Amino acid sequence: MTLDRDQIEQVCADATHLPEFIGLCRDTFDEHLLAYDRWVDDDDMRAQFHWQEAVAWRETAALLTIMCDGASSQRRTA
Repeated sequence: MTLDRDQIEQVCADATHLPEFIGLCRDTFDEHLLAYDRWVDDDDMRAQFHWQEAVAWRETAALLTIMCDGASSQRRTA
């Protein structure tokens, strides 16, 4: 699970929050990747959980980055 409903609504309502949430996603990605590394040799199911979470947070960061780039270009053309 990545951003909750309130966070998504906040980002959609005000694009100035995009960099903050991109940072959150990247930090959480790093945390799950570290957890994956800790569990990969001891508990495959737990390791896979953290891998899937890391991927989800990475993809969320990528989507928010695209949104951020789009918001920036819209401000420049306005």
